[in-house]
Amino acid sequence: MKLFYSLILFISIFLVSSCSFNQIALGLDNSENYIVSYDDSIPESLKEIIDMSFNHSSTKDENKTLIFIRDFNSTNYNIYAGSSLRSLEGEVTASIKLEIISNSKTNNKNIKVMKRYNSSELNPYAEQEAIRSLKEIIDNEIFNQILLEVNFFEM
Repeated sequence: MKLFYSLILFISIFLVSSCSFNQIALGLDNSENYIVSYDDSIPESLKEIIDMSFNHSSTKDENKTLIFIRDFNSTNYNIYAGSSLRSLEGEVTASIKLEIISNSKTNNKNIKVMKRYNSSELNPYAEQEAIRSLKEIIDNEIFNQILLEVNFFEM
């Protein structure tokens, strides 16, 4: 019986140690290898989040990876249902186009994030505050998707 428990313990330790889980993060030395450019449609809140991680250098280097973020689109959609004359819930959708270019390859992605909120609040200011906080969450999710795509591109 002692041998059985030892075998189970060994197998479980082996499985946990061989798991190659790795947190996706941009290293300090890696952030200087990218040049990020935006078009006019990208909001300032999203630019600030992206600028915190990627180093903006104005020098053009052939070995740097170019990241183009463009065509930001954000829409609010109200969903009407039931016997009331106002919406029961709303949907905030944001999308961008991401293009990553290096010397050897190019990757184009469309990133779309959608969030729903309950709009049956009697206070319209509370609904506006919910939409504002959802837009902040959407900006963070878009940033996380950009980081994910850049890391996949570099693999």
